[in-house]
Amino acid sequence: MRIYRLAASAYLVITIGSIILSLVIGTATPAWLLTMWYPPDEFVGRSSLVPLLGGLLLLGLVNAWMLWEILRPPTPVAVPMGRAARWLRLLLYAEVLWLLIPSFFPGPIETVIGLALWVPVLVLFAVVPTGSSRLFRLALLLFGLVEPVVSLVNSLADDSEFQLFMSPAYRATLMAAGLASFVLMVMLLLAQRRDGRWSRTTLLIGVGTFVSPFLVELVDALTSGGAIESIAEAMDVLYLVWLARTARELNREPARKAPLRVPPAVPAVAAALLVMVVGSEGRPHLTYTWLVDGPDELMECVGWSKPARVADIPAHERDRAYLCSVNKPSGPHLSDQELLGKGWDACARFAADEPVRARPALLALLCPEVIGRKYPDLLLSSAQIDQRQAAKDDLVREQLAREAREEDARCRDPWPTLRTRFQATASYYDWDTQPYGIYDPEADIEQDSDVIWDSDVDALGTSGELALFFTSTQDWATCVTAKALNSAPPPLRRKGWDKVVEADIISESGQLVMETLSASRVRFPNLARSGPGRYRLRLYTRPGVDLILIYPARRAA
Repeated sequence: MRIYRLAASAYLVITIGSIILSLVIGTATPAWLLTMWYPPDEFVGRSSLVPLLGGLLLLGLVNAWMLWEILRPPTPVAVPMGRAARWLRLLLYAEVLWLLIPSFFPGPIETVIGLALWVPVLVLFAVVPTGSSRLFRLALLLFGLVEPVVSLVNSLADDSEFQLFMSPAYRATLMAAGLASFVLMVMLLLAQRRDGRWSRTTLLIGVGTFVSPFLVELVDALTSGGAIESIAEAMDVLYLVWLARTARELNREPARKAPLRVPPAVPAVAAALLVMVVGSEGRPHLTYTWLVDGPDELMECVGWSKPARVADIPAHERDRAYLCSVNKPSGPHLSDQELLGKGWDACARFAADEPVRARPALLALLCPEVIGRKYPDLLLSSAQIDQRQAAKDDLVREQLAREAREEDARCRDPWPTLRTRFQATASYYDWDTQPYGIYDPEADIEQDSDVIWDSDVDALGTSGELALFFTSTQDWATCVTAKALNSAPPPLRRKGWDKVVEADIISESGQLVMETLSASRVRFPNLARSGPGRYRLRLYTRPGVDLILIYPARRAA
């Protein structure tokens, strides 16, 4: 088992064990230590045990997934990596390790170490990804340096007079740092997208880093803080997974996507076109005068060249569908009012069981409730019709398969004393006077097929990696038995067989397969038992029975 699978599985098993132990002893301390990686505070003991352990179990699942992603090895190198890319990968993994392992250094030291890791990552991230302009890279560096500088100043000025002196601007500074972090993350994801070497999953995980702070705030608002809020904060692992995946996929080949640069003339032209096409809130209803000498009116019937099913058409469009279906360009020009009047009159006569010349499928567009009494199928939608036809096709296939299984059951092995594990028997019914064949599935056999069909073949024709058997008949099913042997079989007397013929076939891939013969889909084994090479085919045939023996030609007697 690979190390990342082993680590994630082991961590998940240990987490479940710690939760069971916590349930047994009545305290969440073991599960808390294993999932949160620091001792629990006093509020943990005041929390309800079962919901708390449920949250810790969820956190354990997330941590196992995080270990899975972080410990996965890099993808195979697609393109040579430059020195900058190699350093970026190394620093990204170092950043993941630094954020993952709990630190007990004083605050200023942790800040300095964090800056020493993150600033080079930021600089290299502005250099390695392709597809971004110089201005974009410069802006990425500027926004990326805002938060580290603010963090360093806050760490050095904590609990000091300097922070109190600048307190009026302190909150504004924190807001600016938060905004800079947000913009930086967006720019990093844009740089990854423009470069094209990172997968969509990595980008989506990067987008998910924006969701985790809102999740913490939501949990805090619903639970008023406490242990559940601490669990929610600890579940902010998407950033670590994004860093690890970013490092792992650095050696992919860039597939640069063009940045979205819109020429200034495009918005102006779009606005002008929008002003030109904006009309009323809805199209006017039919006025019974749509068929006039004008292209705009004739466009009303585009898409209604044949009557559609009434269930597929919205109720407010059925009148137009009827008009477009019954009025032909070559016929007399009748108004919409006259056409609809004739249609409603036909519906009334149809309801009274009087003879009607109109097609029921067309009248269903005007009076579906009347037509449906006699022709309920006309009220079905296309999807229902397709479903009904699919059910009929399934019944036909099942019937054919059942009959084929009966035919297969009647077939017997014509040489039962010559047994091998690599054999099968199936019935073949030649409906179209077509032969069946044995071929190499990885070979291009089109040319071999042409050669066989162009030659004068009696019962067996071979060419290269294809063999065709012309022994079947349309009058009854043929029982086909194929046996793959390690060596040439003993000679069999020709008595009882109409023909005994032999020919060679080649397999370059080490596979020779029999095409599916029976509707019951009997599977024949691989007939090339000795791997790639030349094989000998021997065919015994009589009415209704074919016996095929195949063995390596180099061992033939």
